[in-house]
Amino acid sequence: MGEEPKFRPAGFARPLFRAMSVLLLALLCVVAWHQLRPRKALLEKSIREQSRLVYVPACRGTLAARDGTRLNYTVPSYSIVIRPELVRDPRDTRMTTLAKLESVLASVASALGPEYYATRPGRNAILRHLEKEPAMPLTLWEEVDTETRGRWLALRNEFPSTELTLAWKRCYDEPGLAPQLRGATRREHPKSSLERYWNANSMELKGASGMEKALDYLLAGQGGAELLQTDVLSYRSSVLDSRPAVRGDDCRLSMDMDAQRLAEARFRDGGLKGAAVAIEMATGQVLVMASLPATPLGESGGAPGGMLNRALAGYYPPGSVIKPLYAAYAIEKGLATMEKPIVECPGFYQLTKSRRIGCSHVHGGLAIVNAISLSCNTYFCTLASSFPREQLDDFADFFGFGRKTGGDLGEQEIPGIPFSPAWVKRSRKADNTWHPGDAANAGIGQGGWIVTPMQMALATNYFLTGKLLAPRYFLKDEPKVRATHDFPEYARRIVVEGMRRCVISGTGQTLKTTRLPILAKTGTAENAPGMKPHAWVVAAAPANAPKYLVVVAVENGGGGGRIAGPIARDILLLLTGK
Repeated sequence: MGEEPKFRPAGFARPLFRAMSVLLLALLCVVAWHQLRPRKALLEKSIREQSRLVYVPACRGTLAARDGTRLNYTVPSYSIVIRPELVRDPRDTRMTTLAKLESVLASVASALGPEYYATRPGRNAILRHLEKEPAMPLTLWEEVDTETRGRWLALRNEFPSTELTLAWKRCYDEPGLAPQLRGATRREHPKSSLERYWNANSMELKGASGMEKALDYLLAGQGGAELLQTDVLSYRSSVLDSRPAVRGDDCRLSMDMDAQRLAEARFRDGGLKGAAVAIEMATGQVLVMASLPATPLGESGGAPGGMLNRALAGYYPPGSVIKPLYAAYAIEKGLATMEKPIVECPGFYQLTKSRRIGCSHVHGGLAIVNAISLSCNTYFCTLASSFPREQLDDFADFFGFGRKTGGDLGEQEIPGIPFSPAWVKRSRKADNTWHPGDAANAGIGQGGWIVTPMQMALATNYFLTGKLLAPRYFLKDEPKVRATHDFPEYARRIVVEGMRRCVISGTGQTLKTTRLPILAKTGTAENAPGMKPHAWVVAAAPANAPKYLVVVAVENGGGGGRIAGPIARDILLLLTGK
């Protein structure tokens, strides 16, 4: 018999055969992929479930004064904890582990002392921990003192399942000094803790207010992490990987400790409320920011309004301290000169037939220099009433009134009220008409005016230096210039002479001292009916080349020269070393 013939597909069937082969191979691949994928996903899920990323908080940097004196700083804070995985046997049920933990806790607490036995975690707290976070140590006692740590160290071999863990605590030297400026911290969850970290209840120190908040990006440092391997019941078995925490940077404020202490002591000793500000005129660095009353850092109580920063949010009409600025503006705009106008002061300014604004004295005929030094209301009511309305608007805007100063503590600031026709039209509800008497009141810092001590300091500095600066609180910050202006030299000369005479023979004689020539302007700002006026002073020294500028505002203090003047004088003497 001959050999059977082999099957040979016809020519037209060969492509079909190949296509079916390819299709079959693809089908096998799809089946295999679907079989393997769940295994891979389950493996990845298993790995995820048996590892925990634990947050490790960083040590916060130190906040210091300009001379390096420590203000806000971080110290170690130790807690005694117990690790459940070191107590249990792998065969134990949760309730068995609970009983073992209770027994160890009782023994440790008894060894440490009665107060620790009484404050040990109860059964419910332990059970909650085992249900929610068995991989994490259970905290037994927080912030234990040195003596307790010593007793535990002596007993550690008896209780190998217990440990000392390190956390961080924020401390404050001189907690009552400039608390609004320095600011406080609070414990917060680390960013994305609920999504990223197993110990979602972990906390880190974050800046909550003041410069602690403004400089948080430097002070906070960088938290670390540990990757823990856990068993099938979520108990810790080993540390797979770790990233150490990085300590935060130390930061220095521009605050002068001695001057700050002096300012606050004067307010405190005199039972005064208000604020004092001192700046370095060339840079805008804030040397003093006192606001009294104040609640010391680390305290939740304290005086009402104790965390209100009156230097940035004091709701004060400026009174006569605004007069030098009106004078400088009027001279530049050609509305006043050394000789003109001569205003006759009979002791008041007549608004209408039945209304007048009083002046402190009958001054007779005055030109602008003596009007500044003697703080003549009649002169400045007359001068401001001569301003075109658009220039009254421009004046307020030009000196930065009605807006925040651009410093790091903007959340503590109010913009104030720039009393001008534009503001009245925009803001008055009952009557938004600018009346003739409004201009007169605006010229003496009354009417609707609201300025803060910091605004007043920066506006006066603008005139004296030609630079409208933002306040700088961080020593490393460069000056921030918001605006510049070349005031005519003759305008500066006239106004400076008026402020010089104010100290020598005018309303600011309480600032006079042979040790230091001072430029100043006092103010007495009318307050609510039946209340004493606010006392103001703006002062700069040395008079021939001013380097430091001080503003003091005393709530219900009466005459500015009498009550605020000596405070400003002594701050300037200290800053200049006189």
